[in-house]
Amino acid sequence: MTDEQGQDEPDTDRPPRTPTLKIARQLAEELAGVATVKVDSIGGGITVDVTPRNPNARAFGWTDFSDEIILGIGDRGGRWELGAGPEDVALLQDIARSVIAGRAREVFAPGRSAVSVTLADGSVETEIGGEAPIGCLPLPFWRRWSRSVHHAPYA
Repeated sequence: MTDEQGQDEPDTDRPPRTPTLKIARQLAEELAGVATVKVDSIGGGITVDVTPRNPNARAFGWTDFSDEIILGIGDRGGRWELGAGPEDVALLQDIARSVIAGRAREVFAPGRSAVSVTLADGSVETEIGGEAPIGCLPLPFWRRWSRSVHHAPYA
């Protein structure tokens, strides 16, 4: 569309150019019947939510702002803040496929959790997050004695 001066107007009906849209579409096709993949447009990007039908598997999602990607897996931990370069998009895809395959583990403690994902090459990506009152420190060795969940594969 063009405006009165002959310049192109932004096409608000088209989704924004995001590096992970192709991954979301592939997952939607591959996981049909096993999980729901929901893609929504937001200002300047997209959000993707992947929800498995297996209640023992772990849902995950990401927000892609074209220049920054935020991947979330856990309750409090499991938040990866990535760039939009090819290596970051590849890491997002590796983590997503590992969660789908059931190679994710989450450790819970009061006010915090740690999510570890074993990638296809055997390396482990871990992110820890928490929401504790100001001044509270985590108890020593909390990841050793806290409740741990190994999430099941989607299929």
